[in-house]
Amino acid sequence: MRLNSIQTLFLLINLTLFSQNKTVQKKIYFNSENISSKGAITIFSKEYNFVGDYGFIPQYSNTDRKGTTHQKFQQYYKGLKVEFGTVIVHSKKDKVFFINGELYNANDVSIVPERTANECFQFAIKRVNASSYLWENEMQSKLMDYRKPEGELVLIPNLKKGIVNLAYKYDIYATNPISREEIYIDANTGEVLFLNKIIKHANELISDSDIQKQREKLENKILYATGSADTRYSGTKEIETTFDGINYVLKDQTRGFGVHTFNCENTSSYQNVDFTDNDNNWSAAEYDNLAKDNGALDAHWGAATTYDFWLNIFGRNSFDDNGARIRSYVHFGNNYNNATWNGAVMTYGDGNSFDILTSIDVCGHEIGHAVCTYTANLVYQNESGAMNEGFSDIWGACIEHYGRTGGLQNPIPNNVWQIGEDISSTPLRSMSDPNSVNDPDTYLGTNWYSGTADSGGVHTNSSVLNHWFYILTVGESGTNNAPDPDTYNVIGIGMEKASEIAYLAERDYLTPNSTYEDARNATIEVVSSIYCSNSPEAIAVTNAWYAVNVGEEFIAVPDDIALLSIESLNNIPCSSNSITRELTLRNQGLNTVTSATISYVLNGSSPVTSTWNGNLAPCTETNHSITINGLTRGAHTLEVTTTIINDGRAENNRRIVLFLINDEGVINQINSFTDISDALISYDSESITSQWVRGERAGDAMETNGNIVYTTNLTANYPNNVKSYLVSQCYNLTTVSDPVISFSMQYDLEVNWDIVYVEYSTDFGANWQVLGEMTTNWYNSDRTPQTTGSDCNNCKGAQWTGSETNNTTYSYPLSNLSTQTNVVFRIVFHSDQAINQLGVNIDDFVISGALSNESFNTNTISIYPNPSKGIFTVSSNTIKLNTIEVFDGLGKLLFSENEGLKNATETNIDLTGMSSGIYFIKVNSENGIFSKRIVKE
Repeated sequence: MRLNSIQTLFLLINLTLFSQNKTVQKKIYFNSENISSKGAITIFSKEYNFVGDYGFIPQYSNTDRKGTTHQKFQQYYKGLKVEFGTVIVHSKKDKVFFINGELYNANDVSIVPERTANECFQFAIKRVNASSYLWENEMQSKLMDYRKPEGELVLIPNLKKGIVNLAYKYDIYATNPISREEIYIDANTGEVLFLNKIIKHANELISDSDIQKQREKLENKILYATGSADTRYSGTKEIETTFDGINYVLKDQTRGFGVHTFNCENTSSYQNVDFTDNDNNWSAAEYDNLAKDNGALDAHWGAATTYDFWLNIFGRNSFDDNGARIRSYVHFGNNYNNATWNGAVMTYGDGNSFDILTSIDVCGHEIGHAVCTYTANLVYQNESGAMNEGFSDIWGACIEHYGRTGGLQNPIPNNVWQIGEDISSTPLRSMSDPNSVNDPDTYLGTNWYSGTADSGGVHTNSSVLNHWFYILTVGESGTNNAPDPDTYNVIGIGMEKASEIAYLAERDYLTPNSTYEDARNATIEVVSSIYCSNSPEAIAVTNAWYAVNVGEEFIAVPDDIALLSIESLNNIPCSSNSITRELTLRNQGLNTVTSATISYVLNGSSPVTSTWNGNLAPCTETNHSITINGLTRGAHTLEVTTTIINDGRAENNRRIVLFLINDEGVINQINSFTDISDALISYDSESITSQWVRGERAGDAMETNGNIVYTTNLTANYPNNVKSYLVSQCYNLTTVSDPVISFSMQYDLEVNWDIVYVEYSTDFGANWQVLGEMTTNWYNSDRTPQTTGSDCNNCKGAQWTGSETNNTTYSYPLSNLSTQTNVVFRIVFHSDQAINQLGVNIDDFVISGALSNESFNTNTISIYPNPSKGIFTVSSNTIKLNTIEVFDGLGKLLFSENEGLKNATETNIDLTGMSSGIYFIKVNSENGIFSKRIVKE
C-alpha cells in the first residue's frame, strides 16, 4: 500500500540561516507518532539542501522530569567536524515531536587543504603575538593537561559571508600576556577566520579532558575530615579536607573526582602547593592576613558549593556531568586583577582594583562557563557570547543564594542580584538594575553595545539575559527603554522555577550561535513542556522577554484543546480486525473544557466522529479511547483530530500514527506477489511511505520481464538515506519439521555502504534480531563499522552488499525457531547518505517444511465449538494436557490454566468475559505444542 507523503506530517517553521544579527536556528514540529531520531534529522537536513556524505554523531542525551528526552548531535561532512553544526532531537516515549538546530551546507567545499598544519600554525602564532606559550613549560602543560596544538582540520561557517571554509583549528595558550583562544586558520589561504576565547575576563572553560580517571591513591594514614573555615566573604563554613599524616590540606575527595585548592604563591605559574592547617580549624586569626589567605577558604568552599548546587538542584555531576575534578589556584600572579576558568582549572588573582576574586558568585559564574561549554557551547561573540556571560551571571546569583541560605526559596537577599559586590565597592554588574552600572536592561535599549570590542560587547549586552532572569524570578512592572518603549507587568515565579527553565533551555535547546530570539523560543518550549503553554509560568516567561524587548507580549487563548499523543501500536498483531487506542488531550486555554469532538480518519477514508464529555481544567490532561474497526492486513495510517468550539490554536489539534496489522501465513505457500492476496506489508522507518513497491520492473539490468516482484524502485535507482521494511505474515513453526525461509533476489548496492538483510521477531514485532550469518547461500558480508573503520556505517555484521543481478534463490534453516508459534520475518533495505544504484528485487517468498505432526494437530487435539459464545472444549483423546494459554492478537496473555488440568485429556475454558474477536489458543501436551486460532462471537 502506498501511503500519503511524509510532507503532511509536520509543521515547519523556518528561520534565517547565516545571519550575524538574526537567528541561525531552524526548527520543525512533527505531528506524526512515527518519526525516529534519524528520520527527524533526515527531514531537518533537507531544509539545508545537503548533497553528499553528511553524518551526525550523538553527543549526549538528557531526560527532563516530564519524561522528554533531548538528544544532541554534532554535524560532520566527509568525516570532518562542522564547527557549530548542531541538531537537537526532542522526543517522548521514543516518538519525536520537535527538532531544532543550526546546520551548515558544505556541498561544494573541498576537504583537501592547500596548506599544511604547520604553515597555518605559524599564522596562528603570528596572530597571538605572545612572548611565551604554555607548551614551552613542560611542567605547567602537564598540570593543565595541555599539549602544543597540532591543528585539527575542520569546516567552519562564516556567518557574515554565508559560506563554509576548510580550516585548521588551534588551541593557543599564551602565558605572556595571558590568553587562551581557539583560532581557526583558512587551510587554503592562511587567513585568520575566527577567534573563540577560552579564557574570558573573569569567566569560562573548554578543556576536553579535565576528568581524572581515578582518585589519587592514598596511603592508609590519609583521612578525610570536616573542618571549620572562617572565609573572607561568607562567614564560618564547614569544608571537606584531607589529613596527610601531618597536616590538613584543602583537598575534598567526597565530591565527584575531587575539589582541590592550591597556592600559586603570587607567581605567574601553576604549582601544586597545598594550603595546610594543623588542627582543621582554619581560623581568621591564622588566615585573615596580609596575604589574603582566607580568600583560599572562599575558593575551596565556593567550588564545593558550586558542585553541590549542580548536583542537588539539577542532578548534574560537576560541570561536565561526569564528576570532573574542580581545581582552584589561588594567589595567581602579583596583584592579578582577574578570575578565570582557563579550560582546565580555576585561576584567582589577589586583585588590584578588586579584592581577592574568590567570592561565591564569582566562583559560580566562572564554573558556569564550564557548564555552558558542555551544554550549549555558546560561541563567545555577539549575542551568543553575551548569553554565555548572562547564563554565568544567572548561575553566580543562584549559587550565591544557595550557598548562603541553603536553597533557592524566597526571600532572596538583594545583594544576590549584584555580581562581584563582595570584591568591590561597585559591583561588576547588576541584574536588578543594569542601567545603574551602565549596562543595558533592554535589547537595543539604553547602553546596548553594537561595536566590535569585547567580542561584540559580550560583557555589556549580557545584562539583557540576566535582567530577564531577575524579572522572571521576582516580577516587575514598568516601561522599558526600547527604541519603541513597551509597558509590561510580570508576576515572578521564584528562583526555583526560573533556574530550571533557564538550565533546561541552555542544556537541551540552544546551539552555539543562538541569539536572544532563540533563547526566548527555547525557554518558551521548556516552560510549555514542563507546565503548560497557557500556565502562569509560561505567561511570566514570555512577558519577561517582552519586558526586555525580545518578542511580543503573551496573548492568552481563552479556548484551546491540544491532542498531545496517540497511544502507539509498537507491535504487529497477528490477527485482529479492530484495535483500541488511547488519546491524551490537554486543555491549553484559560477556560474549562467540558466537551470535545474527536474525529479519526483511517487510510484517508471518511471520518468517524465521537464526543468526549467531562470537566478539563486549564493545564490539565485527560485520556480518551477510540476503537478502530474493519482492519485488514497491511500498513495503516490513523489521523486523529480533536476540536472544541472557538478553538484558538488549530495547529495542535491533529496527529498521525502508522501501525501494522498482520495475519497468519500458510506453511509451504509461495508468495509470488502476482495477486494482492499474497502481498506483504511494506513501510519505511522514517516516513509512512514505503520504498518497497510491488510491480513489474523494466528498463535496466534487473528488469523482471513481466514478472511481479517487490522492488526498491520500479524504474530507476533507489534514493539515499532510506531504511525500508518488507514484512511477512505470522508463521507457526511448531508443527513443521526442518523449517526453512527462502526467497529469490537480485541486488545492485553500493558496496559496504548500502545493504539488505533479514530479521525475525517472536514477540509480535516488539523486538527484532538479525537472522543468520555469512554462509553458503545466505549473506555475502559479515562486516561491521567496528571492524572496518568508517566505510560500513550501516553494516549489521550479517548482510548482502555489492551486486548480484542474476535471479538467485537464498535460503536459511529455521531449526532454532521450531518451538515458536508466531514468527514474523522482515527484509530490510538500508541505504546511506550518498551514491545510489539499482537496488533490490524480491520474489517467491516462502516458509517451507514438512508438516510432520499434522495428524497430531488435526486428529488428536480438537477445540470446539469454534466459533463459540465463550465456552470452548479442548479435547485430546488419551494425550495428557499440561498447560492451556489464550492470547489476543497483540500477543498479550489473557488466560492460563495449568495446575487445574491435573493431566486431564479434556477440559473446558471459559472466555465469556472477553470481547468478541479472534484469539490464539496454545495447548502444551505431553506430545508437543498445538496452536490454533479461535473466534469468540
